[in-house]
Amino acid sequence: MANMSNQIFNVQLNKNKQNFECPEHNSILEGGLRHGLAMRYECSNGTCGVCKARLINGDIKKIKHHDYALSADELDNQEFLMCCHAPGSELELEVDLIGDVRSIPVQEIQIKIKNIHFVSDDMAIVSVRTPRSKTLQFMAGQDVELSFKGVVSRYPIASCPCHGMELEFHIRNIKANKFSQLVFSKQIKDKSKLDLTGPKGVFVLKETSTKPMVFIAWDGGFAPIRSLVEHAFSLEMSNPMTFYWAYPASDPAPYFDNHAQSWHAVMDDYHYQTVACEFDRSNENDCHKVAKQIYDSLDHDMVNQSEVYISAPAEVLIYLGEFLLENGLNESQLIASPI
Repeated sequence: MANMSNQIFNVQLNKNKQNFECPEHNSILEGGLRHGLAMRYECSNGTCGVCKARLINGDIKKIKHHDYALSADELDNQEFLMCCHAPGSELELEVDLIGDVRSIPVQEIQIKIKNIHFVSDDMAIVSVRTPRSKTLQFMAGQDVELSFKGVVSRYPIASCPCHGMELEFHIRNIKANKFSQLVFSKQIKDKSKLDLTGPKGVFVLKETSTKPMVFIAWDGGFAPIRSLVEHAFSLEMSNPMTFYWAYPASDPAPYFDNHAQSWHAVMDDYHYQTVACEFDRSNENDCHKVAKQIYDSLDHDMVNQSEVYISAPAEVLIYLGEFLLENGLNESQLIASPI
């Protein structure tokens, strides 16, 4: 009978003082990405050479062929491609991780629509794939520009960086937005090719903070919040987490309510609360009133002890930020992104 065991080894990154576990049949790159580490790579199939690392201690085994040719000096220096090698023992590696958003270049990639799921008459979940040879490097919470036949719009990425080839966008049907009209008129459909430019933005997680985390989203602002939360899960952050999701009271519930509730299964110290607001997407709104409704729903003592991440329309965000700062939140604890 074949040996079906899959031993798990610890991989230590000496330069970054981080470690993760990786099964013996998985690539080291796959293991690191799954644990939320910002590893540099583009193709994940041995073509580009971007995922090079240096072996300091331990044994590795080659699990797939790579076309990228390492030089004699690189081989002598114990360098190898993480996407094509698995651990054969406990490992100590030297790896160049992405430090912050400034170290990620803006990339131009042609992507293909994998699936469009219309969760309602005016919200579409758009899943896309990048080519295997050009995976998008980004940090959770960032956004990109999408272009189709000259029509361009900017959207936050709703997926975790641990799935670089599979990206997700939440697109609301807005009459003034030509790109969304192409989606809802089904001119953009499954297998359509789009041009992507990005990533952009600095709405990213404070990965080293030990404070509790509070996430506040208005409607489609859930997209970057989802990316941040699921990235925190992949990093196995133990910070207590609270998510407030504001939405129009005319809707029965936020559009991905079940997904937000499902995070209870991933993390014990997670609290989720919806906030029904008087807001009409088709008309001018009193953003000060909406911000006050959200503010009044918060546990203010807990918020003031937390890192607070807000994704909301600019006017709502400004008023809500003012309320929070006036109530004692330190400005350094407020991380915000307009939608």
